[in-house]
Amino acid sequence: MLEEAGRAGRIAVIPRGQGEALRLTRGGHTLFEARAQRFEPYPGTGRIDLAEGVSAIAITAWTGGAYCCWTLYLFQRGPRGLAHVASLPLGKREPGILRLTPPGDPAIRLADAAFDFWDAPASLAADLHPTIRFRWTGRALEPDVAAMRRPVLAALGTACADMAAPDDLPLPEQRITTYPDRPAAVAALRSRDWSSRDGAHPGVEAARLAACLIYSGHATEAQSLLREAWPAGVPGLAETERQLAARLACSPFAGAVRAANPPRAPYTTALCRPNGADYTAVFGLDWR
Repeated sequence: MLEEAGRAGRIAVIPRGQGEALRLTRGGHTLFEARAQRFEPYPGTGRIDLAEGVSAIAITAWTGGAYCCWTLYLFQRGPRGLAHVASLPLGKREPGILRLTPPGDPAIRLADAAFDFWDAPASLAADLHPTIRFRWTGRALEPDVAAMRRPVLAALGTACADMAAPDDLPLPEQRITTYPDRPAAVAALRSRDWSSRDGAHPGVEAARLAACLIYSGHATEAQSLLREAWPAGVPGLAETERQLAARLACSPFAGAVRAANPPRAPYTTALCRPNGADYTAVFGLDWR
């Protein structure tokens, strides 16, 4: 794979050990480099629209492994030549089945991969997919904090639909349960069997709604929903709250989520400790 643009710069994939390196050079200088097991053009044209009339060279990286992980690298030609404008972690979502821009909305959306593998360490795990919306600044693709702030009803609806849209499944918005308001969500969660291991545990759905509320600027509402919905005496609430805070703290988008919420909102003040006890607290509940 090679993108040659003369003086604008050069993007090349180079063998490195048992993997590959993706390198952007211009004028004899290396401006960007990333390493992975394999790099490929983004499925289709190898380009992605950033805004009206603005497109980027799009290259995916795969780390190797049965369940993980992909990253999307974007490069755009500006006044000074080719530049790296974004690195978007896709988590365990295969690039070939992604829908980055929903119909009728040109903005790129990304499910935060920090919330993948929520309740188990491997294939059977649920993914919460709280969603980041991006904007093109003219120089970089970055989280759009203003657009992330959504009404509570949107967070209880389809604001955090997954990115994966394979042809053999309904659209992402049709694959998730939606609720008309918080009391309805609380009632629906409390009515479920919290002792059953037949299907997804209700605590996973509660965590999904809470994560979407946090990413929509309603962290206090998320805390209230969790504590109202969780039946007394049922284990898992403390672990879920700790894991929400820990995963957010280690997210590459933590700053944008904090900015979307009031200062020191619930779940937004933890320090990042990757794979620490809080990061994987829900694993020990044996919901799977």
